[in-house]
Amino acid sequence: MEALILFVVALLIAIGVIYLKNNTFSVKTKPKHVKKEEIILEYEKQMEELVKKHSSNNEVLTYEKIKLLKQINQELSMNLFFDEIESKQIIQKLSKIG
Repeated sequence: MEALILFVVALLIAIGVIYLKNNTFSVKTKPKHVKKEEIILEYEKQMEELVKKHSSNNEVLTYEKIKLLKQINQELSMNLFFDEIESKQIIQKLSKIG
């Protein structure tokens, strides 16, 4: 009788651990295309803010845009989601903002 109670308690604990592992500790990731789109939108937002901030001075705007584009290009080259062609397309799109 004690063995049966011990077995049931162990079974309930095992079921609880499996349930918690599957629901609590699992990492929920976004699809690859959603992550890529979010990254691109964030870069566009940064560029638009930069253009708004320096719209009165074209020299400073050009300097800051080049600086930001270099930074973004470096980040994209290290990002596994983007290949070289996509990176170039994104940089070209960003360079046309403002």
